Amino acid sequence: MSRDLYLIFTAKGLRTFVFGLVSVLLPLYLAALGYPVLYVTLGVFLIVLGNVTLNLFLASYEARMGRRGFLVLYSLLMASSGAALELSRGLYVIAPALFLSGMSTTGTETGPFQSVEVSVVPRLARRPGRALGAYNLLGYAASSLGALSLSLLSHSLAGNIIEVARVTFLLYIAAAASLALVYRALRDVEAPAGQAARAGLSGLLSNRDVAVLSALFSVDAFGGGLVSQSLLSLWFHVRYGASAAELGIVFGAANAITAASLMAAPLIAERIGNLRTMVFTHVFSNVFLALIPFGGSLSLSAALLLARQGLSQMDVPTRQAFMAEIFDEEERVRAFAMTNTFRSLAGLPGPLLVGAMLSSGLLAMPLLTSGLVKLGYDGAIYLIYKDRAK
Repeated sequence: MSRDLYLIFTAKGLRTFVFGLVSVLLPLYLAALGYPVLYVTLGVFLIVLGNVTLNLFLASYEARMGRRGFLVLYSLLMASSGAALELSRGLYVIAPALFLSGMSTTGTETGPFQSVEVSVVPRLARRPGRALGAYNLLGYAASSLGALSLSLLSHSLAGNIIEVARVTFLLYIAAAASLALVYRALRDVEAPAGQAARAGLSGLLSNRDVAVLSALFSVDAFGGGLVSQSLLSLWFHVRYGASAAELGIVFGAANAITAASLMAAPLIAERIGNLRTMVFTHVFSNVFLALIPFGGSLSLSAALLLARQGLSQMDVPTRQAFMAEIFDEEERVRAFAMTNTFRSLAGLPGPLLVGAMLSSGLLAMPLLTSGLVKLGYDGAIYLIYKDRAK
């Protein structure tokens, strides 16, 4: 493994560990502060909106500022956001802190850190597909440990969510500061000399594959925006009264299962192709997703969630490998940033819609709607690309 690849993997593990912890904790923390469900989901909305903004900034100025510069800058923003969350419980401080945090609300990422990293990993590895599989495996494994750490923290602090949050935000600040140091040490992550970005964002959008994939991924992301890890944590809390300790175990197990599934994804893709792996596994996972609200108990609904997680993210490394084949090195960061931006934009309504649905007592609607929308995406991407890719 090259030195830069090792550093990127280290950064991925650090970042997703604290994201895994915070994404489950945040809805419970905001609720413990006395904010209603709509305000809690507004907090999730601000995180997604912030990721959209940071990705657009990256796509627009990557050639000027450099990839390493962006990674260091965003790490410092992440640390500043953690400090703000640690020091204040006021909405006027929490809101901008969440907006600038760059954090993930789910086990996977669509933020600016991943946009850079997944564009660089294929160049640093001999087998890009397997390297991306390992990259995502590490992310979900670390996210699983983060969620399980929430359960341990909750037990050790007698279930006091406010105290758990204070410790968590300190860990968040420390991880962000460490990220800045790791990214500062990167050497070979910039675009090769003479391959600076050749077109602006408008030129990139004129690329047919960028436009089509952005549209398709947006449909998937709209469905996913209804069931991010933070929103699922809130759903289980509202539907079953699940505690932080219980949710830490549930999502720790869910991310561990996801991590295990990612080991198989590149191997399956080598046999049947990236597209088929993406679609076939996704179809079954979305059926399980739509069934979760009909479980009737915390244990059965959690079991359906675990079944879903065993398949739902196998499309992540295969989708990244698929895009790495399509786009040239000089286009790749901006292509990832642009498609991730559209994914984030499409996910923006999700938290607000879920807040409205839960406030209206429509508890099954978020998961059922998400499952049906994502099934539509599966059929569409397969029909459009089946003649160009396996």
